[in-house]
Amino acid sequence: MGADTAKTSLPSCTPVWLELGYRVWFDQEDIPPSVDYQQQIDDGIERAHNFLFIISPYSVESVYCAKEVDLALRCGKRIIPLLHVRADRELMNPELRKRNWIYFQDGDDFEKAFQDLVGVFETQREYVHQHTALLARSLAWERHNRQTQYLLMEAEREQAEVWLRHRFQNALPPCTPSHLHCEYITKSIQDAHNGMTQVFLSYAREDKDVMEKVRRSLQREGITVWTNTTDIQTGQDFQQAIRRGIEEADNLVYLLSPESLQSKYCQEELEYALSLNKRVIPIRAKQIAAAELPDILRNLHFVDLTDNQGEQDYLLDERQLLNVLQEDATYYEQHKISLVEALRWERQQRDPNFLQWGYNLRMADAWLGVALRRSQHPPIPIQVEFIEASRKEPAMPLLDAFIFYPRSQVDFARKLNKALQNLGKRTWFDRESIASGADLQQEIHKGIKQSDNFICILSPNWRDGCPPEVEYALKLNKRFVSVRNQEIELEQLPQILAGLQWIDFCEEGKDFTTCVGEVETALEVDREHVVLHTKWLQRSLEWEEQERSDDLLLRGSELEAAEQWLIASVEKEPEATLLQAQYIQASRKAETARQVQKIESQRLALAGVIIALITSLFLGTAAMFQSYRAAIQEIRAIALSREVLLRSGQTLDSLVEGIRARQRLQNYRILPPTSACACR
Repeated sequence: MGADTAKTSLPSCTPVWLELGYRVWFDQEDIPPSVDYQQQIDDGIERAHNFLFIISPYSVESVYCAKEVDLALRCGKRIIPLLHVRADRELMNPELRKRNWIYFQDGDDFEKAFQDLVGVFETQREYVHQHTALLARSLAWERHNRQTQYLLMEAEREQAEVWLRHRFQNALPPCTPSHLHCEYITKSIQDAHNGMTQVFLSYAREDKDVMEKVRRSLQREGITVWTNTTDIQTGQDFQQAIRRGIEEADNLVYLLSPESLQSKYCQEELEYALSLNKRVIPIRAKQIAAAELPDILRNLHFVDLTDNQGEQDYLLDERQLLNVLQEDATYYEQHKISLVEALRWERQQRDPNFLQWGYNLRMADAWLGVALRRSQHPPIPIQVEFIEASRKEPAMPLLDAFIFYPRSQVDFARKLNKALQNLGKRTWFDRESIASGADLQQEIHKGIKQSDNFICILSPNWRDGCPPEVEYALKLNKRFVSVRNQEIELEQLPQILAGLQWIDFCEEGKDFTTCVGEVETALEVDREHVVLHTKWLQRSLEWEEQERSDDLLLRGSELEAAEQWLIASVEKEPEATLLQAQYIQASRKAETARQVQKIESQRLALAGVIIALITSLFLGTAAMFQSYRAAIQEIRAIALSREVLLRSGQTLDSLVEGIRARQRLQNYRILPPTSACACR
């Protein structure tokens, strides 16, 4: 593919096409022998940019030609009718009758008609080519059971969104997106948003045709839609899937009919959406009396399909529905995101690992400030509790992984990030972790330093060297978990990355969930060592930034733990950095110096105590001796006074002096207490 192709029944034109650079599919020349004829024709139509229908009596009556036209219409192809021989218009497909023909009848100016045809090929050529390319991708998706690996990602998805939403002003479109185009592109958008949608369609089985029409209208506008026929995986619990679908949708569109009011499932869906304060948009699919409406629906504005007289009436109702969905769309999207995160936190027993931080928290906090002032669709209590609990967490907690990706892989990186978060991993992802206005490089370096692992989504464009973020992670000896999500040869990678084993999301037979499990396992290997690597790295970097201040060195049991880790790291990955080793070494030297100084101080203090004790003992002995002599002299004086009093007949006074002399002797411990001896 790449050059224009056309299906034609005019073999005489084939050489002319080739001269002009066009490639042509022609059944009589392009169907090899012994193959399925119809399959070859279908494949030729699907791969052609333009479908030429040669009008003649035979072609308009041919069953085979009718099948070909039907397929071209289902594919939304640009159909160009060429009148070769007049035929009965009533036998033609109505779509052929509506289109402007190019006349190739006998007698018509062939050259002019041919130039007109070439002019049609060149009109809106890029749009038509993209139509064909997207059709081929969507058919491959459908034929592979709609597996997610066949969906559009990154730039291809973004280009497809622009293409789908493109409208031609003052001109008719050359071709139209088929239903498969619309579903394929919106499913790619849904996958890029982790399965979350803008609309959950609730309907009764009897209203399935109306549901399909509404679904296709929404998808044509690029709106993602959840239905029970397209979004419940095999083996998944039905009721749980329904509830998750409602939780992860911005709005619930409710097809109102007598059957839906009688449906237990429809009522449960409606009640659950209202309990979550979801916006509910009722569409009246069938006539129903006002008295039969439940109270919860009576005050809601309806989109009424029951008064439609034709397609134009439906298109007006479709525009009304789209206008409602566009009103405050950002508010309801944030309501959904906050609700999904809060419910996940609650279901994980309020594990702090599931709380928000950084940019996500700032967005949620700003939304909550607006939401609490609204009367319609305010937050439910768990949303408020979740955001308040997130506020109390550190501004940047310790992280399990930093996710680095090339810009072309943003959808895959977002999907991987959300899958790891659902497993309880705290990740750094630039779309969630950097607030507007912040220093980008500073925030990235901070995130790498805080993360235990560096998940590197590889790119074939790194042949000439690693991106700065990868270089920085390598400098810090971060543990790398390499991921391949596209075809890459070892020669396309820098040598240092080519030598690392990667987790291959492209490997045949492995689905996304299996590969995410391998990433989780890689993050858990020798977890304690990696966590300590991050801890001592942060401490050493802070020490370096503070000009290796002694105040930041390790001490005591913390130093012993760091030394044990450093010794063990010789045989582990990732190894310690030189800065980490220098930091721990400096801490040990400082600790040893403190211990030596402490011992010397203790020795000097002990010597001082001994000297002081000896001095005190000497001085105390001398003092006691002097005090003892004074006491003896005092007692002798008292005894002498008692003797004089006794001789002079003053017996009582003499006794008092004797008692006083005894107390003195007891005070100076010369005599035992009174209970041990008697006084004369």
